[in-house]
Amino acid sequence: MEWAESAVEGLPLGVIVARDDGTLAGVNGRARELLRLRAGDAAPAWLDAVLARALERGAALRETVELPAAAGPPPAVEVAAAPVRGGVVCTVEDLTVRTRRERADREFITNAAHQLRTPIAAIATAVEVLQGGAKEDPATRDRFLGHIELQTERLVRLAKAMLVLARVERGDAAAALGLVPLRPLLAGLVAEFDEAPELVLELDCPAELAVWADGALLSEALANVLTNALEHTSSGAVRVAAHAGDGTVAIEVVDTGSGIAPAELPRVFERFRSGAGEGGVGLGLPIARAALAALGGSIEIHSREGAGTTVQMRLPGAAPSVLPGPA
Repeated sequence: MEWAESAVEGLPLGVIVARDDGTLAGVNGRARELLRLRAGDAAPAWLDAVLARALERGAALRETVELPAAAGPPPAVEVAAAPVRGGVVCTVEDLTVRTRRERADREFITNAAHQLRTPIAAIATAVEVLQGGAKEDPATRDRFLGHIELQTERLVRLAKAMLVLARVERGDAAAALGLVPLRPLLAGLVAEFDEAPELVLELDCPAELAVWADGALLSEALANVLTNALEHTSSGAVRVAAHAGDGTVAIEVVDTGSGIAPAELPRVFERFRSGAGEGGVGLGLPIARAALAALGGSIEIHSREGAGTTVQMRLPGAAPSVLPGPA
């Protein structure tokens, strides 16, 4: 039946039909791709063994098989085989895809929990202060209501960014890139964090600068880097600067903080590895790197212990003429 053959050929799972004598009666495109089979090839020895066990048992079976690979760890597939009249039908699923999706799902939950705690804590604190009597003073009330509004907007942005990142890491979709004016985004982040009187937050970004990115995802990457810089800088300054060159835009966050020990520097992007004095759980920089990778960008860290840290991020840039300059 031609329609059935067409349906099987289009399945994302590998499908193999074998006769009682072990010869292959049908192999769809996905199975040929996974098993590297060409027209006329015989079944590999491991598949012959699986088919024989299914026939011998007279019942369905499911096994995980590691395929030989030219380089690197062997990819794993899950083979489900069931005897039918005159032979065996089996499916072959690439477990590397499933494993990647399952890992991305686990990381999404961890990342989301890590990211949500800061705005939720800020909102809860503002509500507590208002209920404690601050609502009676109009100026104080308005200031804390402003905090709540700002953190609520951050929650919305954060939820969008985490969902985009999860879809990209699962392989379900690429990040939707668009033109993002950089100065308003950076100015908003600086205003959001500019509350420590002992620190100076500086911004240097041309008004016409823009990048190709997903705005919410880029904002969360930058927020994580900036948070990390502020956590490690008790006094002095944190400078956020951006400049264009060679078709890319470099965004730098430079702090005068404690710096990073040489032995720790190669491991700063490891998940759950917190730096000295960090109040977090070691997820900020790994999330930033994952977000920038999803945007086609990169991130580098240069630091000297006791002399501050520079984090440089690069993204595809837009032509300076795309955005109007200041009037």
